[in-house]
Amino acid sequence: MKIKMAPFDYINYFILGIFCFLTLYPFWYILIISFSTTKVYYSDWLHIIPKSFSLDAYKYNFQNNQVFLSFLTSVVVTVSGTIISILLTSMTAHFLAKKDIKGRNFIFILFIISMFIHGGLIPSYVLITKLGMRNTIFALFIPLSINNYFLILTKNYFSNMSPSLEESARLDGANELIILFRIIIPVAKPMIATIALYYAVQFWNDWFSPMLYLSNQKMYPLSLYLRGLISAATSSIDTGDYTSGSPATIRAAVIIITITPIICVYPFLQKHFVKGIMLGAVKE
Repeated sequence: MKIKMAPFDYINYFILGIFCFLTLYPFWYILIISFSTTKVYYSDWLHIIPKSFSLDAYKYNFQNNQVFLSFLTSVVVTVSGTIISILLTSMTAHFLAKKDIKGRNFIFILFIISMFIHGGLIPSYVLITKLGMRNTIFALFIPLSINNYFLILTKNYFSNMSPSLEESARLDGANELIILFRIIIPVAKPMIATIALYYAVQFWNDWFSPMLYLSNQKMYPLSLYLRGLISAATSSIDTGDYTSGSPATIRAAVIIITITPIICVYPFLQKHFVKGIMLGAVKE
């Protein structure tokens, strides 16, 4: 049986098609540029259809072993930082979600105040140096281990859970750690998956902290190392060296290299993404 479409359906599909194109075109644009030659890049300003294929920009980025060391550093920082952040955020949110604990509101207010008022860059640098974490990998994720916004989402999510879950567990002799890791966290899997993705993106893209706390280039994460490559590529092009491509093609290749790991991880967490955000955003 053939279904007839109303004029509104055609208009609706047309509008949705435009929004789909506007969403996908920037990614396609960057991908096309990353594989373009310098000549094609300057002659074609739309970059909708590939007109050339060149790996010069990627060869420039992978010309030495430092990119692999930086990639390994980024993986270690992202995985370690995400695990520690999830643990600390979950434990803190579990404490703040308990309505029978005195003073929890005061502590929660302190977390909120710290979102708007903080010590500043110089005190943070002095603190990291005094703690002996400068030029160590710990300086890249320990100071960022708890994000207050993610903490608020997790705390609201835990507050909406049924108190009977903890009560029944206590009747069976479970302590707070068992309740948190064997009951609360498994039930809050959508929320945990959501903030895990947020934390992973945060650690993967962070270049400012490594720039402050690391002076050894061999310890640079991928984001900071590729940022240096862009600066070096721009300098070489400014001096007339076009053998490695234009700054735009090298920059596009850097973007593709940087976002590919996150794009590969996102589909595994996407099913929890919307549910976790909606439930974590509900007030008590």
